[in-house]
Amino acid sequence: MIKFFRKNRLKMLSENKFANYFAYATGEIILVIVGILIALAINEHSNSEKKLELRNAYLFQLNDEADRNLKKLTTLDEESAMMLKELDTVFKILLYKDYGNPRLSTKSFYLIMSKKFYPVMITYENLKFSGDLKLFNDLNLRNAISETYETFSPIEKLESSEQQAIEGYYENFLMRNVKFRDMGMSSETYGKDIYFENMVLTRITTIAQNREAYSNAIESLKDLKNTYAELRNTSE
Repeated sequence: MIKFFRKNRLKMLSENKFANYFAYATGEIILVIVGILIALAINEHSNSEKKLELRNAYLFQLNDEADRNLKKLTTLDEESAMMLKELDTVFKILLYKDYGNPRLSTKSFYLIMSKKFYPVMITYENLKFSGDLKLFNDLNLRNAISETYETFSPIEKLESSEQQAIEGYYENFLMRNVKFRDMGMSSETYGKDIYFENMVLTRITTIAQNREAYSNAIESLKDLKNTYAELRNTSE
């Protein structure tokens, strides 16, 4: 093709057809420019398709990550509800000063029981640190993704505070006042202690706060999953 154009140009120059030569050269330049633009358009289209494929892959992974976090949070919420119920029984025993009740020692075990949420964040972390979060052109969507994962932060803080309270209760009270070998006999003693009663109220409060944090994260994840589903439907 290049040889063909070159021969035509030389032929026109040799025949002193300058007007035709310039017209031909201009047409050739335009043809080259059009070819370049077409190539750029094809390349841009190819890049757009690759970005869309990558975004959809992230959507699939993010949705799977949301499912796994939802499962963990739902389990934690259910276990927390059960712990609140048991500690409510302990509180009522103390309220009615029924210190000899055998349930006081058995259900007091829930004062030192703690649960921890270990969120799955691999895909989200990859999105942040790779810069691929920009693949999601909608700013509101990017914010929704970030804000959902930020709901995990209050959970971590509450669990950390709760763990400190449990460790303090174990070291400062249980180890000094309770005979682990025969807790049933010692319950009448420690059940009357104000430290023990305060710990029951503290745990009831912190577990209720945990449940609220779990609920916020669960609702946010559910909303985000609905958004993922809508995006997948529009891209199909």
